[in-house]
Amino acid sequence: MNIISRTIILLIFSAVLTGCTALPAFFDNQVSQQEKFEQNKSLNELMSYYDQLQKKKASQLATEYDYNKSYFDNNIDADSRFKYILLVSLPNTAFSDIRLALDLLTNWPQDLTLPPDLDGFRKLLISLLEEQQTAKTETRNLSQKLKISNENAHVLKEQIQTLESRIDAIKNMEKHPIRKIER
Repeated sequence: MNIISRTIILLIFSAVLTGCTALPAFFDNQVSQQEKFEQNKSLNELMSYYDQLQKKKASQLATEYDYNKSYFDNNIDADSRFKYILLVSLPNTAFSDIRLALDLLTNWPQDLTLPPDLDGFRKLLISLLEEQQTAKTETRNLSQKLKISNENAHVLKEQIQTLESRIDAIKNMEKHPIRKIER
């Protein structure tokens, strides 16, 4: 073999080696993009599901809740867990339970790993539900204080009426003095 043919073979061999080393990086990049697509798809599906829940009537929500409750009890995967959490965090429903939703979010199973976007969504839900729970507690406390204040106002109103009636009685006595009987 002459030098030219050896050089050509060496160039071909190095090109093949370079291609082989670049190929796994190419496939890793493709897999990474596929994983990102799947993650976004999952988050998009959850957002779409929540949007659908907003449009349902109470009876449809009750049916959806029963279905997801039984499905969640039998299958512990991230999607069923999130769907159940979204259902129980809906306000103004018979099955609304913020404490349960927070418990399910904060006590996430160790063996159920989440992609970064769903983990971020979980953390966002935790903070929003904690704020909602705090606001609900504060509203309850303020309502209780208002009730007590109204009761006190009622008592004060009665005391004012009693005092006014006594003042009227005194004024009436001044207008119509009792004549003393002289002996």
